[in-house]
Amino acid sequence: MNETSLPQALTTKQKIAQVVIAFISLTLAIYLLPSVSLEYPWSIFSAFIVIGLLQFIVTPFFTLIARYFGIIGLLLLSFFGNAFIVWLAFILLPGIQTTDLWSAFLCAWLYAIIITLANWVFVSQSNDMFLAFATRSVKRTNQHTDNSGFLFVQLDGVSAPVLDWQLKAGNLPNIARLIREEDYDFRSWHAQLPSTTPASQAGILLGKNDDIPAFRWYEKKTAELVVANQFQGAQLIERRLSTGDGLLANDGVSIGNLFSGDAKTNIMVMSKIDGDRESIRSLRSYDSYFYSTFGFMRSFILSLAEMAKEVYQARRQVSRDVQPRIDRHGSYILLRAMTNVLLRDLQTTLVIQNMMRGVSSIYVDYLDYDEIAHHAGVARSESLDALTGLDNVLGLLWRAKAFAPRAYEIIIVSDHGQSQGATFKQLHDGKNLEDFVLEFMNGNEKILSATDPVEQNSVKASLTNKETGQKTQDKPDVVVTGSGNLGNIWLNRYPRRADYDEIRHDYPKLIDNLMKLDGIGFIVVKKAKSYICLSSNGTFDLSSNKSSGVSPVAPYPAETATALLRLASMKNAPDIIVLSSCEEGSNEVHAFEELVGNHGGIGGWQREAILLHPHRFSVSKKFTTDGEIYGAENLHNILKTWLRAEQAPSKRAKK
Repeated sequence: MNETSLPQALTTKQKIAQVVIAFISLTLAIYLLPSVSLEYPWSIFSAFIVIGLLQFIVTPFFTLIARYFGIIGLLLLSFFGNAFIVWLAFILLPGIQTTDLWSAFLCAWLYAIIITLANWVFVSQSNDMFLAFATRSVKRTNQHTDNSGFLFVQLDGVSAPVLDWQLKAGNLPNIARLIREEDYDFRSWHAQLPSTTPASQAGILLGKNDDIPAFRWYEKKTAELVVANQFQGAQLIERRLSTGDGLLANDGVSIGNLFSGDAKTNIMVMSKIDGDRESIRSLRSYDSYFYSTFGFMRSFILSLAEMAKEVYQARRQVSRDVQPRIDRHGSYILLRAMTNVLLRDLQTTLVIQNMMRGVSSIYVDYLDYDEIAHHAGVARSESLDALTGLDNVLGLLWRAKAFAPRAYEIIIVSDHGQSQGATFKQLHDGKNLEDFVLEFMNGNEKILSATDPVEQNSVKASLTNKETGQKTQDKPDVVVTGSGNLGNIWLNRYPRRADYDEIRHDYPKLIDNLMKLDGIGFIVVKKAKSYICLSSNGTFDLSSNKSSGVSPVAPYPAETATALLRLASMKNAPDIIVLSSCEEGSNEVHAFEELVGNHGGIGGWQREAILLHPHRFSVSKKFTTDGEIYGAENLHNILKTWLRAEQAPSKRAKK
């Protein structure tokens, strides 16, 4: 139990300074704009009072509107709402004249910018005010308990080698402090195939990740393309795998994830978006942050800075001819601001507020590093800056737990790592995997392809509270999808899994020509009762572990064959599994999507995920092999064991 009082946003002197700064800022804004005229000096003071009163009166109405449109609606109303309030104040006051609403809009923004910058410089640090807002914007529970709550923080896509490197470089001071001063252990764990967020997070949160063969896969029985980070796909996975006893089953909260983990409360959770109003109700506390001058302008200024950084850094890659790289423009510029500023602030606020409520467990997924590394590269400066930003978030969460009504254990994980390399399309002058598949078949097949990047769809759906999905129209002859450097081909000629000999007979050029392509490492197909890996240099039988010629899996870790056999044995696994090559020396792999940083298959760092935990939580040998953790299901069992031991019924709640 922690009786530490909540942090104060401002001292008395700072509050007085803030009022003075606000008054001066409004005065400057009015005098700097020629379209706003002032008849009486005292009108500024009147405007200052009236604007404050109108914000208090109008904000609840804005909130009711915004909740129907998610965070995007909240942002739009915040963007124009303050201008409307200033304009209304100017109409009500006889001593201030403005030509039109646009002038009031400019005045409101100039006022907000001046007051925000001045407060940052003269009154309080941005992070201090953010923490004060988050801890004080929700009522703390009266009930205290001796057993600890758990906060699971997922740093999406961060590999163990990248984290280790940045710790040694001194760029992650808060994580380093956990290891150095708080007796934390840092170790890696190995993601199964496919090394994607849906597969790993299902295993971590639900305890099972069976039959998730790719990020996107085709089910022949229903003729449906399942996209795991869209509502229908995530809901389907959770319905199939949930036992009701997930990681968060005991009064837990799931924030910004694909799956609920059987949590009681789900906020921006993809599998629960349809019909779940918790995400919208959560805005009740967050809207006060956005409608405040400090909150909205802080997020707006940081978002503009993030977008400016993206434009500059993308052009710098081009001017320096950094390779490999992809085009970075259009919607990604805005998406980066959303993940690295708006979504990060929202999730951090929600985490802290639920800590103040004293919930038993929280699991939150931060997408920052993963999203930027996909577009910039796994170890490029902008990706590492995002990781440093997440380290700052962890510092805030560590500070916040001192004000919670119960102790919290913070566990840091990632769901997978990332590898990088030139894309398959770049290797072949603009031709995708599906182009070659169609070329190597009979030439008149109807093809459905899904090799465009789709991970950002979950961000868009979370921010708008809208479901997205993809359904096949006419039944295609062949389906091709990409999951990083894992390619997948389904042949609808066969109602069940196709056999190697059948494919060779009906499509005699397909397998041999695929194996000859630059950037293809090997393929996996069913042959009789076995599954075999084929390359241009040799074969390997995954069932018998026998090879002929040079084994395609020889360059990879010993457990790779087991992981491939598990993947190939899945009910909805593709007829042909395609793995890109992994370049010797550089460990570069080639995504079948247009992403320079990628994950899904094997090669490089994409399967090397992270786990940081207090040393007193031991890892049972029954969940490891030779001291190593393999698979998200084992990681789930480890985390669940810690949670159960710490929250045993014998530790009764006290009032």
